[in-house]
Amino acid sequence: MKRVSSILSILIVLGVIYWSFYELKPSLQKEKPLEATEFSISNALHHLKKISQNEHYVGSKEHKRVQQYIVNELNKMGFETKIQTQTAVNKKWFAATTAENIIARIKGSENGKALLLLSHYDSNPHSSLGASDAGSGVVTILEGVRAFLAKNETPKNDIIILISDAEELGLLGAQAFVDAHPWKKDIGLVLNFEARGSGGPSYMLMETNGKNSKLLSEFLAAKPNFPVANSLMYSVYKKLPNDTDLTVFRQDANINGFNFAFIGDHFDYHTAQDTYKRLDRETLLQQADYLTTSLNYFANSNLENLNSEEDYVYVNFPFSSLLTYSFSYVKPMLIIAIVLYLILLFFGFSLGKISIKKSLKGFIPYLISLVLCGAISLGLWKLLLLIHPQYQDILHGFTYNGYTYIIAFVFLNLWILLKTYQYFSKEEKEVDLLIAPLFIWILLNSIIAFYLKGAGFFIIPVYSALLVLAISIFMNLEAKSKRILFTLLSIPVIYIFAPLIKMFPVGLGLKNLFISGIIIALIFGLMIFTFHQKNRNGFLNYAGF
Repeated sequence: MKRVSSILSILIVLGVIYWSFYELKPSLQKEKPLEATEFSISNALHHLKKISQNEHYVGSKEHKRVQQYIVNELNKMGFETKIQTQTAVNKKWFAATTAENIIARIKGSENGKALLLLSHYDSNPHSSLGASDAGSGVVTILEGVRAFLAKNETPKNDIIILISDAEELGLLGAQAFVDAHPWKKDIGLVLNFEARGSGGPSYMLMETNGKNSKLLSEFLAAKPNFPVANSLMYSVYKKLPNDTDLTVFRQDANINGFNFAFIGDHFDYHTAQDTYKRLDRETLLQQADYLTTSLNYFANSNLENLNSEEDYVYVNFPFSSLLTYSFSYVKPMLIIAIVLYLILLFFGFSLGKISIKKSLKGFIPYLISLVLCGAISLGLWKLLLLIHPQYQDILHGFTYNGYTYIIAFVFLNLWILLKTYQYFSKEEKEVDLLIAPLFIWILLNSIIAFYLKGAGFFIIPVYSALLVLAISIFMNLEAKSKRILFTLLSIPVIYIFAPLIKMFPVGLGLKNLFISGIIIALIFGLMIFTFHQKNRNGFLNYAGF
């Protein structure tokens, strides 16, 4: 029965991991006949095939052809399309050129702030075909606007379309618009569509000089069907030097906006492999969903003032688009967790359910496993670079077999964890082994509460584990029942963190596989009832190896 409960628990874990990834993107089904007012993936792909036939970097003949194609398509929709020709300079990037922005406008029924739809049409010099970066954004806007106009409804707000030029040279088209175009003063919000790969889920990242709560509330009010976002990414993004066209609007014009960008298949980024064929169709469909839902909502909502006085923690959560709560809750939630932890320790020791000596010994395998997973992952990747020095020539830091490495490192870390716990915790009960992970997680959340509140959702695993600890202390359940029950209680933890294990090495390069290793070790400790196997011949050992 123990083996059956163990197998069922692992199946639950695998099922939740699949669920967490499945909900990150829409599934591409065979397209049925659509109404004219609906977004057609076929129409978007038709445009993309035309745009991404050849390299079209600034100064090339193909660049002019692509420009003319986009202008013609906008004119077919009835726009009075204009080309803004303006010299722009980016002092940070030591770049300058005369940009040629493609601009059009839908007149609204009221005189409020306008909504700007933004992407760029130049490809990266000199070999990229620019299908994803940012042909995907251009065709999403073209087809999304066509479907919007087909409704024959006048929006309340003006809608400005800016297909910018020279983004790849240093955001120069956006700079030209912000510096010199009179429509800049009319804009209340920007929706920017970008790519840093050719597939994977599309993430929402905000650009604001203030707090995020009103922007986030408005984003959720637009009801996107497949939102992918978390406040940790937002907080880290704000600290990094990464820029998009939208950054220019925030920094130089104090205009808020949303970036919608995908980073999967990073090895295609800025290479000859950024082609029509390699663009993930489901990713394009997700970009379309962001555009259509946001356009329909923001075209008719008040864009006068989207600044706010507070920040929100947010993260993808089971059965919910995004779980959100104020930054002001982070410290109180931490204090409550600490109090509950101390109370449970008191009752656990008093009732004889927790051994002081064995719970202290539980720090040994947990701390060793954290160090081993991080250090071995980091050291092994450095060794792989010595074995395969050509990997260092890949500027993105993500190899063409990168996903295989991620899977291999996940299983390697699982094997390390199982072996470490079997060696150092032969006699300890699972409840004793839970004390150390909870302490470390509370310590981690204490640091987060003061220095990185965007990661405030890291308190969720603590509450899940505290519930497990409470049940272990106050209820006498059979071992097989506990394993399955406690695995079920850990579903939110798996759902939140499984995508992060993949996201860090994909987004930041495989040199950051050690971050994934540390996350796996952190979660393993809290799910000790699911994973701990005293039997040296447990099937998880073989799977990990």
